Amino acid sequence: MKRWYLLAYDIRENRRLRRIHACLKKQAVAFQKSVFLLHEDREGLEHILEQVRACADDQADDVRLYPVHSPNDLWTAGLQAEKFQGLYSGGSGSEGGRPRRRKQRR
Repeated sequence: MKRWYLLAYDIRENRRLRRIHACLKKQAVAFQKSVFLLHEDREGLEHILEQVRACADDQADDVRLYPVHSPNDLWTAGLQAEKFQGLYSGGSGSEGGRPRRRKQRR
């Protein structure tokens, strides 16, 4: 059975950071540069965590995984808030799943 997770990391070295980010963005939704939302079963989650462990340094880096009941339980505000509203609830968050661009003030 698939469950929701929030994976966050603090990677000290740029090369490891790029590798982990590239790995995760193929398999999860990026909330921020170092925070991802995953929807995986136990086997899929273990596979992702193995990939992250292979890239991370246990002595220098920090990787955390938090279970989340539903993406709708996450509070978001700011530039990307609209991107995640209704993302997995069947609602229409924003057009085509992309955030709306805001007009910049001059």
